[in-house]
Amino acid sequence: MRALALVQRARIAWYRRLWSAADIHGAPQLRAPAMLAGDGRIAFDGQVVLGWEQGPGYLSGYTYVEARGQGAEVVFGDGTHLNNGVTVVSELPGISIGRRCVIGPGVHVYDSDFHSLDARDGRAAPARMAPVAIGDDVFLGTASIVLKGVTIGSGSSVGAGAVVAEDVPPYAVVAGNPARVVRR
Repeated sequence: MRALALVQRARIAWYRRLWSAADIHGAPQLRAPAMLAGDGRIAFDGQVVLGWEQGPGYLSGYTYVEARGQGAEVVFGDGTHLNNGVTVVSELPGISIGRRCVIGPGVHVYDSDFHSLDARDGRAAPARMAPVAIGDDVFLGTASIVLKGVTIGSGSSVGAGAVVAEDVPPYAVVAGNPARVVRR
């Protein structure tokens, strides 16, 4: 196990040298590699942990956080923990993730479509964007996806593989594609 820890420390240091984020506030605790990128602001309020020693992708993946454009912002609240292979990308409006959230492996959170959804428009047409707000004490299950414009209420749980395209009320459990309330 000690050899694995040494390998992982080297991977974490290598990825850290590749960070290209223009504006980073706070310092996450890195338990696995992470890439921070973009011209916007990435903020870690308090103790935020990126990576999990016993999670999938421990020796092969990394967490990716990008505040793509100037004015884009990604904020993580105190006590939040991201597992391995999480992707969080803000093109402009912003993504806020509350305190004490647990984000499972392979989760994706986006505040933009990144391009028009009409194939005739190509990438030249403007993307639809809307902020994402995830409340305190939220659990995002493995491989779930949170899309632009969504607010997830505090205390909610998102099931594994769910695609969240609409708001989730506080203290609800959602599952499926598209995600629907299955319990309160």
